[in-house]
Amino acid sequence: MKSTKLILISITILGLLLGASTFAMIGASTPIIADQVKIEPKPFDLENPDGVTVQVKLLVDGKPVIDQIDPDTVLLEGFIAPYETWYTRAPPNFYAQFPGGAVASWVMVMISHMGITTPNPWVPIKILLKITGLLYDGTAWEGTGEIKVYIPEDPTPPPPPPPPP
Repeated sequence: MKSTKLILISITILGLLLGASTFAMIGASTPIIADQVKIEPKPFDLENPDGVTVQVKLLVDGKPVIDQIDPDTVLLEGFIAPYETWYTRAPPNFYAQFPGGAVASWVMVMISHMGITTPNPWVPIKILLKITGLLYDGTAWEGTGEIKVYIPEDPTPPPPPPPPP
């Protein structure tokens, strides 16, 4: 009698856990992938960085949804927030302006960390940057664009991290 109850309780708990995990996997859907991401200026000057503009074309079922992007959730590389955002209706594109100094610092970190070199210093290299965000309904989206940079002959090291609070 006790073993029957124990088996029944175990099966019930297992069923609840499987149902909850299935529900969680359905809720955590894959993000919408941007149809196009363009990053300007090309080439980007690492030693004298201006603002970086990222242009995103985002479609869902063939219809543009750029006016549904929540600008407060937009990030470049997961941590650089834009200081200005806007969208245009024709052509339907979302634009985000990022601080050039922050982008230059991150690109320099990527160059030094990945050991990127170029045999011809006059040829710019392409580095991929990822932009992410949410629509107002909570749907995640992401896209990857390339920024072209010239590697400085004697790159300065990236700034040290800020001291802990």
